Amino acid sequence: MHISQINAYIPEEILDNLTLAKKFDVTEDWIFKRTGIKKRYISNIDIFQMGMKAAEKLDLTDVDTILFVSSTGAHYIPFYVKAFEKLKIKKLRYGIDISNGFVGFITSLHIAGVMFKEKIAGKILIIVSEKLSDLVESTDINTAILFSDAAVAMVLENHDGYICDHRVIYDSQYLDALNINDNKKIVMDGKRVYKFAVNNMKKMINQYIETYGKKIIVPHQANKRILESVKKTFEDITFLNIIEEYGNTGAASIPLTLFKKYGNTKIQLKDHILISVGGGMTTSAITWRCINE
Repeated sequence: MHISQINAYIPEEILDNLTLAKKFDVTEDWIFKRTGIKKRYISNIDIFQMGMKAAEKLDLTDVDTILFVSSTGAHYIPFYVKAFEKLKIKKLRYGIDISNGFVGFITSLHIAGVMFKEKIAGKILIIVSEKLSDLVESTDINTAILFSDAAVAMVLENHDGYICDHRVIYDSQYLDALNINDNKKIVMDGKRVYKFAVNNMKKMINQYIETYGKKIIVPHQANKRILESVKKTFEDITFLNIIEEYGNTGAASIPLTLFKKYGNTKIQLKDHILISVGGGMTTSAITWRCINE
């Protein structure tokens, strides 16, 4: 399985550390030390429009399936239906909206793998659109300094004889560590999220390496402290990291990292391990193996 095309929409409005430092009466250095983030992006358009801006420059010839990923999801009319109409796709065989928190992109890749295997889909458009600024409580410094908006669109194909190995770890004891309150805003216990994320990302990456050997790690861009803590265990393995310039864009963070590191070129997913942590708490990861092995 590989990405044949990829593009991103980054909002124009920047939320930098100076603005946040003034708002919360802290220093820019205090924010950077806790997050490793310098900039976040705030969208003035909705989730669907963001996704369309990411997808509109792609060549969608022969696309027959749309997977639309967002933490918040659509209401009544699925986003994939609206995308089919907006993008003027000639033939739609299948579509799904996927709302599975920050692990939604990895979930979509697993679903895409099943679709390819069962010959349900020939060429898949995946759109991942996150407007996390809508979920941030304006007075909560813990979330305001982390979350950002972005959308990514890609065309996925499967001609190389590889299938996915998707693994998940759940721990309901951490349910309240990252959740949504009654006001539909993100609430987070940073210390517990850090503990869960670091321990379980290390565990899962080790499992994959033992099975498949070294691959490039593309982690969810949650927080620089989490990323650096995990990377210390794997000093001789490449970790892709864009957290400083884009913040935590939820389910969009892994595809945004791929786009920013590789540009709009063919990306061989078999060379990578993608791993994310989401509310719940959930750790979800995916890689690919040759079916002829």
